[in-house]
Amino acid sequence: MLLRKLLLEDGVIGEILSIEHAEPVGWWHFSHSYVRGNWRKESTTAPSLLTKSCHDIDFLLWLLCAPPPGSGNPSHLPTHVGSTGSLKYFRRSRKPNAAGAATNCLSCPVEKECMYSAKKIYEEKFYESRNAGWPIHIVDPEIEDLVGARGMSWAVGRLQQRLAEDYSENTPQEEVERRPWFGRCVYESDNNVCDDQIVTITWDDDLLPSGQDMPLSERLRSRGAKTAVFHMIAQTEKQCERRGRVYGSKGEIEYDSKLIRVYDFATSKARVHHPHQPGGGHGGGDVGLTRHFINAIEAVEKGMMSVEDAQISHIGCTLDDIIRSHAMVFAAEEARRQKTVIEWASWWRANVGSTK
Repeated sequence: MLLRKLLLEDGVIGEILSIEHAEPVGWWHFSHSYVRGNWRKESTTAPSLLTKSCHDIDFLLWLLCAPPPGSGNPSHLPTHVGSTGSLKYFRRSRKPNAAGAATNCLSCPVEKECMYSAKKIYEEKFYESRNAGWPIHIVDPEIEDLVGARGMSWAVGRLQQRLAEDYSENTPQEEVERRPWFGRCVYESDNNVCDDQIVTITWDDDLLPSGQDMPLSERLRSRGAKTAVFHMIAQTEKQCERRGRVYGSKGEIEYDSKLIRVYDFATSKARVHHPHQPGGGHGGGDVGLTRHFINAIEAVEKGMMSVEDAQISHIGCTLDDIIRSHAMVFAAEEARRQKTVIEWASWWRANVGSTK
């Protein structure tokens, strides 16, 4: 919320011209969730742009479509979206020759040298940390529930059993697809979601109607041409700690999950802001969203606000905004698969309905 306030309410860098935003998923985190885990295959779940990065698209549209707070102006809608990306690394052609025909880490001859070893990622880290929470409770929730009563030896043995589970070419496809396989070789899984993807969204000038009594600069405020570039990448040190830069007419902003640095062109000075860090799931986002959602419901039930006003005041977006951002993910995926650039208004009319 602080970043949005600085950009849209305070206008600390003037008009937004471009944003570069990245989500570093984390090298082992991606292998856990999107190679071995539940979200590895488009046909049984969805593309990784939806299952992992839909909130990044939410974030970009939340910043770049929104009119100045309190103005009552319509949203500034995108004009085009394009995307490129693929499964670049986690596939059989990347498998070390020395691994041979092994399909499970616990029976692999190069397990000790492989950084994606399930034994290293799950068993060794668990034994060292004594933490049976994420990701161990995803591999087997019973371990988190019973380790206190049954002890570490039982827990490690139970984990080894889960990691040893595997499938062969004779296993029915529905059996393979119905569950995750956390001991499976990352180069031998049935995953097919992108591990590297770029989305480019563009906006053209969209002036407010000339009939309004305001100068040209005001008619174009927050409605000028701009570009957003998003990059999701699996092989990173950081784990889901988003980072980016916003380029404006009067300065630029650099941000990550811990600070916001504002540089002013006119003064050649920078100021650093440290947003509140509440902690908890998803950097405090889980609790924050829940709290604001409850506040919005309370405001409506007590007759203090309309539904739409409560959405804007407490949640910071409307239902239309949410539908638009999810639709943008599907449009970007269509652009990626067809290797084309999609005209947003035409795509929206064909796939959603009105041109809101």
